[in-house]
Amino acid sequence: MKQIVIFSLVFLIVGCANTVQTASVAEAYKEFNAEDYEKALQLITQAENIKTTTPEMKAELTYLKAQSYEKLGYRRKATTLYEYLKEEHADSQYGYLAATALEEEL
Repeated sequence: MKQIVIFSLVFLIVGCANTVQTASVAEAYKEFNAEDYEKALQLITQAENIKTTTPEMKAELTYLKAQSYEKLGYRRKATTLYEYLKEEHADSQYGYLAATALEEEL
């Protein structure tokens, strides 16, 4: 019985973390689209701090972060993140998008 309770609590905590992360990502996109890039960056950081971040989610958050920095005029930070995505997530859509962004920069 005790094991079932512990398992249920762990499952509930992980489920809550995923819900918080999903909500943070959705809000980050909302703020990005509203051109509040500072707020988007805060929400991205909140989502990144969830321990259960998948590689695909990490790539998505990094790409959104790079776009936000670019919109704020922090081109060097954006370029660094695009380069990271191009190298570390080359097989994902975000790696491709980052490579495209870097090519357009040249």
